[in-house]
Amino acid sequence: MFDIKQKETLLVSIYSLLNELGEENLHLEDIAIKNKELFPTFFTWSKYKENIDLRQVMRSLDQLKRDGFILGSNTKSWTLTQEGITTAEKLFSSIDKNVKPKKFRKGIDFYKREKQRILISDAYQKYSSNSPQEITERDLKYLFRIDGYNSSKDSINRNKERLFKACLGDDNLNNFLNLTIELLKKNKITGELND
Repeated sequence: MFDIKQKETLLVSIYSLLNELGEENLHLEDIAIKNKELFPTFFTWSKYKENIDLRQVMRSLDQLKRDGFILGSNTKSWTLTQEGITTAEKLFSSIDKNVKPKKFRKGIDFYKREKQRILISDAYQKYSSNSPQEITERDLKYLFRIDGYNSSKDSINRNKERLFKACLGDDNLNNFLNLTIELLKKNKITGELND
């Protein structure tokens, strides 16, 4: 039997659901049900073991958010951060050595489009031509989808994580994104972002 902490099982469940459903955002109850399916002894009532203790699940999801593995809330939806994906893949692989981590099915098209959007952005063009100092506030707002409707810290962090997911394994694009995040902070466009 593998050694996994109760809250870590939620990362595996979220990762598994993202692969199965191909959706970016997952509801608390879907995560709890998937977790019960994969790890039937975790998050149960003390007397009636067949029931899921949603309060425990919610507290654990909140802790995973504080730890930087997921984004979202119990009242809306949850998704993995870049760090959450990396950790979940390791945990997923440790459960069954014969199972290879999968990429998100339906999400692949979304991330492919996001990567293409990065590559054609003015910010990336300036970065590629060794002129990152010419990246404007407008370029940054386009890249991170910041507008009158999407300017909250949560929505910007969610957009940031989507861009990082689209660029998993591409060091050049990750360096570019890290640079643009520093520019966002320096120009105080977004307030505080999660690091």
